[in-house]
Amino acid sequence: MDHVLIRKLEHLTGNQRRPELGYAIEMRDRPGPAHKMGAFESDVVWVQLHGGLFVAKARVEICWRGEFSSPKEIRMRVRDAPIHNVAEFWTKRPRFGYAAVAELKHETWVEPFWAGPRSYGYEWVLLENDKKHHSWLDVKDPPRGGAQLMSDFARWKAQR
Repeated sequence: MDHVLIRKLEHLTGNQRRPELGYAIEMRDRPGPAHKMGAFESDVVWVQLHGGLFVAKARVEICWRGEFSSPKEIRMRVRDAPIHNVAEFWTKRPRFGYAAVAELKHETWVEPFWAGPRSYGYEWVLLENDKKHHSWLDVKDPPRGGAQLMSDFARWKAQR
């Protein structure tokens, strides 16, 4: 199964050669898609920036799903990854809830492309059927203002 991990540009980690996400993380006050269905070894995870630009992909190594009593608990699960140190990623999280944390491997940048519908605040989407797969991964024209996100991503990557 394929998954889409949606991140803000300022929450990306890595360098020019490859992303270093380390983990896909979903934290919600109610069970979200990843918590409900999980992720399994060799599932593909696509990385989309807020705004619709797909920039990377990886494969799942292993996934943990469970309830958490504080974001600090989930943050400790990823203490070996760069996202652990991105303070803004951990702010404004529910005080307790449901989570899925998937360790990622074979992380690579992809040629950026525009795709996907609005995410409505989700940070992890499961592409469990053909309709969702096409809806999320079929290439689309850039949205109005998309050139700015493409430029910001190129600049971010060049500075690493």
